[in-house]
Amino acid sequence: MNPSRKIKFCELLLRDGIQGWPTVLSTADKLALANAIDQSGAAEIDLTSFVPSHIVPQFADAEDLLAGFQGTAEIRVLTVNIKGAERVVEAHNNIRKITTCGMPLSASEKHNIANLRCDHATHKERLKAIVEVLGSAGINPMVCVATAWGCPLDGEIAPDTVLSHVAWLKSVGVNSIMLGDTTGMADPARVSTLFGLLIKEWPDTNFIAHFHDNRGCGIANTLAAIDAGVTAVDGCLGGLGGEPTSVEQGDVGASGNVVSEDLVSVLNRMGFDTGVNLERFLDVGELTEKVIGRHLFSKIQRAGLISSAASADVN
Repeated sequence: MNPSRKIKFCELLLRDGIQGWPTVLSTADKLALANAIDQSGAAEIDLTSFVPSHIVPQFADAEDLLAGFQGTAEIRVLTVNIKGAERVVEAHNNIRKITTCGMPLSASEKHNIANLRCDHATHKERLKAIVEVLGSAGINPMVCVATAWGCPLDGEIAPDTVLSHVAWLKSVGVNSIMLGDTTGMADPARVSTLFGLLIKEWPDTNFIAHFHDNRGCGIANTLAAIDAGVTAVDGCLGGLGGEPTSVEQGDVGASGNVVSEDLVSVLNRMGFDTGVNLERFLDVGELTEKVIGRHLFSKIQRAGLISSAASADVN
C-alpha cells in the first residue's frame, strides 16, 4: 500500500507528552528538547498548545517556544476554541509559520462531553468556525477523531460512527484527519478494517495514526495502519502523555502514547524511511529522561541498539 516506504513521523513529547505532567518544564528545557528532536530528523514536532494558561500552565510559554525554536521540522500545535485559533493565527503571522493546528473531536459523545464540556452538535459548530479561521490564514486544520475504536465511557465504537464524523469533517474542508486510540482499545485487525474503509472512501485524505499503549498493542496497531495505507504516524519519547485528566476513566488508568524510540527502531529496521537518525533520537530520549527526572518506558533505551553483528548471527 506504500510503495515509497516513506513514513512521516511526528514527535509528540512537547505537547501531548507533557500536557498532563505535574511539573511545568522550563522554556529553556523545552527548546533544548525541540531543537534536539529536530536535529534527529523528525519531520514534524507537536510543539505546544494554545489553551488558557490558567487551565494548563504547561503551555503558558507557547509564543516563546515558537520564537525560540531554531529547527526546520514542520510545526504542529493544538487549540480547542476560537480564541485559541486566533492566537495561533497571530503567532503564525508575527512569530513563526505554523504548519498544522490540531483540534479534538471524540467519536464518543460521552467522551466529547467529558473532555470538552459540549455535545457533538455544539462542538462541530465551533470546529467549523475554527477551521475557517485557520484555513484563511494558510494553516492546515487537522482534527483528531479520538476514541476511534473504543471509549472507557461508551465501550467499542462502530466503524460507521467514525465514518460519519469523517464525512462531516470532509464537508467543512478538513483534509488532515487523525484517528486516536485514546485509551488503547484498538487491535490490529480492527485498525486495518477502519483505516481500509476510510482510505477506500477518501483516498486523497491525509490520515494519521495515533495510538496509545495501555494494552501493549501500540506498535502493532501502528504497523496495521501503515499496512492499510497510512503514511503519517505519531509517537512520544518515553511513552509519555495520553488521556486527558478531565475524563473519568473508571479502571482503565492513564494511557501513555506509543513509545517513539521503540516505534522508530521497528520502522527503520523494517526498511521504512522515517527520516529519523535512531542513534541521535536515543540521545534525545536520554535528554528527555534527564529533564523529566526519571526513567521512562522505552525498551530500546534499556536494551540498546541491535548491532549489525547481532543481526547477521543466525545461530
